[in-house]
Amino acid sequence: MAASLGLAACRVDTTVAVRVRADGSGTVTIRAHLDADAVRAAEAGGGKLEDRVRLGDLPAAGWVVSRWTRAADGSAAVMISKRFGSPVELRKVVTGLNGARGPLRDVSLRRSASALHTKYRLDGVADLAALATGVKDDPELLAKLTAERVDVGVLDQRLLAQVRDGFRLTVTARLPGGSERRWTPKPGQRVLLRASSSTLDVAHVLWLVVGVVLGAIAIVVLVVGEVRTGRRRRRPSRAT
Repeated sequence: MAASLGLAACRVDTTVAVRVRADGSGTVTIRAHLDADAVRAAEAGGGKLEDRVRLGDLPAAGWVVSRWTRAADGSAAVMISKRFGSPVELRKVVTGLNGARGPLRDVSLRRSASALHTKYRLDGVADLAALATGVKDDPELLAKLTAERVDVGVLDQRLLAQVRDGFRLTVTARLPGGSERRWTPKPGQRVLLRASSSTLDVAHVLWLVVGVVLGAIAIVVLVVGEVRTGRRRRRPSRAT
């Protein structure tokens, strides 16, 4: 995907949204928006955007891929999403799409529960200082370029300059009990992704309150019973 977008990149705005549920599961949603120039570049020579930007292998990996949506101004957008079942799976989801050299690095989610609270913490890095086109990592594309006697090194450098100039990234995260966090690193910038939140376990609190109330009632009943027993013991017996 990165290589295909790099070949057509004039202006590509990408938003990565991480939504976490109370149990630590959640969804990663990515929306890529290509401006009209990028769409025209992708379709140069009579091709179609849907064929030039290859997304066909994503459903097999568990991603839900939308259709391309085209706007009146000539731009187009596509959305892909994938659910993760636990904090550990989030890292696998991001790495599986992003790759080891992608802009999102070391993304992790931690969830810890105590008697009354559940805490969440998201960490990661959005690195636009070490972008790569992905050309050299795509065997099929590399073979085609080599067969056409294209200098892959020179092409890669030109595309890299184009990617750095035209690629924009926004990362958002929403954790349970917290507001949405947003990061928008600039080209060549490296930004730390850090978000945390805490939720109150209402069920545990209610059970605690119920336990305290029941305990208080038990004490009252015990004290009243002892008082009544003591009065009966001190009451003088009637003469016969």
